[in-house]
Amino acid sequence: MKNIKFLLVALIVASTALWSCDSDDSRDLSLALEAPKDLGLIFNITQDNSGLVTISPSGVDVTSFEVFYADGTGESTVLPLGENAQRNYAEGTYPVRVVATNLSGKTTEFTKNLDVSFRAPENLVVTVTESATSNFGVSVNATADFETAFEVTFGEDPALAAVVFMEGEEVIYDYSSTGTYTVTVTALSGGAAITAVTEVVMIEDPVMLPLDFESSTLNYNLINFESNVAIINNPDVSVDNNSTKVVSIVKTGAQTYGGVVVPLGGPIDFSGPQSLRMKTWSPMPIGTKVTIKMENSDGSIASVDYEAFTTKLGEWETLFFDTTGLDTTQPFSRFVVFFDLGGAPTADVNYFDDIELADGPPILLPLTFEDANRIYNIGTNNGAFSIIPNPVPDMVNSSGTVMQFDRPATGPNNFSLVAIVIDQPVAFSATTSFTLKVYSPRAGLPVWLKIERVGNGGLFQEVTSVTTTVANGWEELTFNSFSGSTTADLRNVVIFFDPLAATAAPETIYIDDLIKTN
Repeated sequence: MKNIKFLLVALIVASTALWSCDSDDSRDLSLALEAPKDLGLIFNITQDNSGLVTISPSGVDVTSFEVFYADGTGESTVLPLGENAQRNYAEGTYPVRVVATNLSGKTTEFTKNLDVSFRAPENLVVTVTESATSNFGVSVNATADFETAFEVTFGEDPALAAVVFMEGEEVIYDYSSTGTYTVTVTALSGGAAITAVTEVVMIEDPVMLPLDFESSTLNYNLINFESNVAIINNPDVSVDNNSTKVVSIVKTGAQTYGGVVVPLGGPIDFSGPQSLRMKTWSPMPIGTKVTIKMENSDGSIASVDYEAFTTKLGEWETLFFDTTGLDTTQPFSRFVVFFDLGGAPTADVNYFDDIELADGPPILLPLTFEDANRIYNIGTNNGAFSIIPNPVPDMVNSSGTVMQFDRPATGPNNFSLVAIVIDQPVAFSATTSFTLKVYSPRAGLPVWLKIERVGNGGLFQEVTSVTTTVANGWEELTFNSFSGSTTADLRNVVIFFDPLAATAAPETIYIDDLIKTN
């Protein structure tokens, strides 16, 4: 037994001795580790001009790296072995420093310059288009690869700063006058590298319909023959023509065909209306002939003459020229206008303005329903209308054509009415009055006259106190002492027929000749 005990003690002692020896050797090995060596830095710069750099340090005998970015912030990042850091840099050179550390705490430093140079934008595509709302406007957009933003200058005002925009955005610019301008679009990289494209644009103010002669920048290039022609201030501004500028024409010499050619910027578009309207003012007798014809750019192709006749003396009016049969496939690009074609010169000065395409004559007061060419904009409520030959002509109204209003049986507050939109607003004063011819199936029919703003019936002038006195016969009603909330831009003429009372049976009512008497 003693031998056994001795053996165990000896083994324990030996084991203790072995452990003590291993511990001492490990401590000595740690102290003997060399400082980190073979340090390196790899910079991976993204190619999207964002300035994003991936920094990957490497080395031998390293447990961690501290990367100092050297971008002026004083910031750094500690990375375990095998990891990297990311940082956004502006364009420039940066001495990036890395400090490597091992298990024993020994360090080694390494510095490498990072050069950040942005790539010039590529595939720059610039689109310049005409503005949809202005003859003087353009819109600009652009696309490119490797760009961070765009700048555009429009070549009109050197002192005007460039407009910065992003891909997908649109820049709109209106020039102050006609001319030739250079639009420059620059694609930015975020640094010094740029790519620029220029485009030349011509800003024109084309002569086109409707033609009102109001432009201060446009050269209308009027061509007179056997006449004196000028664009002047409107000598008679009125509700019938409140334009600032009009054309004056007076025949000269001994010829009977004095007139003026009015060129356009291109062929007339006949895809819509094909007839013409023109405002005229003439001191010549009522019934004076006014003639328009159309020609191509050099006059080698011409339409027939289209005629209209004045109905006013020394006042503005709108004449309608019915061009039925016109060959609209021809490239007509100018008008020729004559006053009193075929008549000898009289030294009378005539004026014209506002040439436009139209389906029919303007709807103006007085409303007589006699012109078959007029195309009315008419609405109704609790009733229906039709324009028919006068079914009951008499001494009060012998007109050939009237309006018929068929009113059904209705309950109270029915507001049976007919509404007619006219082309010129009605001017009101304290003494304004109207007359209207009415044929009613009964005496005592209340008739209201209201003239309101189109689209806003709360702005109006009206009379609600006129009542018929004749059954089954024409009579002329007078409307005066108007009341309402405004007198501006009133063009919707509304006529009510007993609008508050109920009727047990349908009624047919005729109206005609709405005339503003003062």
